[in-house]
Amino acid sequence: MRKLLIIVVIALLLARPDISLAAAYARDYIPLPPGTSLFCFYANHVTANKLYQDGTKVGDDFNQTANVGMLRYVYYTSIGKALYGDGPFTIDPQFIVPFVDINLSGSYEALNNNHEISTTGFADPIVLATFWFVNDPKNKFWVGFTPWLTLPVGQYNRNRIVSPGNNRWAFKPEIGVVKGIGEKTYLDLILGGEFYSDNDKYMGSSKLEQDPTLQAEVHLSYDISKQWAIALDYFYIYGGETKVDGEQQNNPQSNHGLGLTLFWMVGTNNQLLISYRDDFSVKSGAGTNTVGARWAYFF
Repeated sequence: MRKLLIIVVIALLLARPDISLAAAYARDYIPLPPGTSLFCFYANHVTANKLYQDGTKVGDDFNQTANVGMLRYVYYTSIGKALYGDGPFTIDPQFIVPFVDINLSGSYEALNNNHEISTTGFADPIVLATFWFVNDPKNKFWVGFTPWLTLPVGQYNRNRIVSPGNNRWAFKPEIGVVKGIGEKTYLDLILGGEFYSDNDKYMGSSKLEQDPTLQAEVHLSYDISKQWAIALDYFYIYGGETKVDGEQQNNPQSNHGLGLTLFWMVGTNNQLLISYRDDFSVKSGAGTNTVGARWAYFF
């Protein structure tokens, strides 16, 4: 029973909503003018009922529902000219405060005396900044480097199967490239690798280790009009196999997702966005479907 519990819980860990991934959309790597502030609110609804381990489907009744909200503040500033291009060397220090509501039912209930599992609270906050060393708006070309640091200060209970926080540090260096094609089309390529510290309070006093993950995104966006745009999104995550007390869990990821995003301007200071994502090919974790929304206010 202990071994089965570990397998299912590790799969759940991998299936939890990825907060940094939820914060990435098309054209996020195009900098705003220095001196601009940006406030965002995100709301994602994530569902899944299929669970996979190393390419094998564990079952069809692992019902997972998660509501993920995030508050994000960004400030754009500059430190001289960019290394390439006619724009400034722009930096945008920022932070993200996430909160989650997670409910697990179906086969998960066997791990909790046949009762539904639920938890609500603040997850681990993230601090980051993008450094645009290539800023060439004249030729619609931008390259930025972003270090993400996830702080282990979210709510965590070592005796619960799932918690809002992860009780571990995570660091993700990431690079994003955006190129405008013609008058209305943009292509984004984002590559990152995420590294994790150990959680030595996993399921009581066990030690959880996780290999780094490689993450990639491609966004192809098109301006329908001056106010409306649409994007086709692709996501990939690789690696991330875990150990519990030194025992390999045989759960490496090689997961693919496709998405569609629609965003539009309301006046000159507000942008609204809705998105849908289907993780259609999952090696380890949950096959999730995500409906998302974002409100952004520029000032």
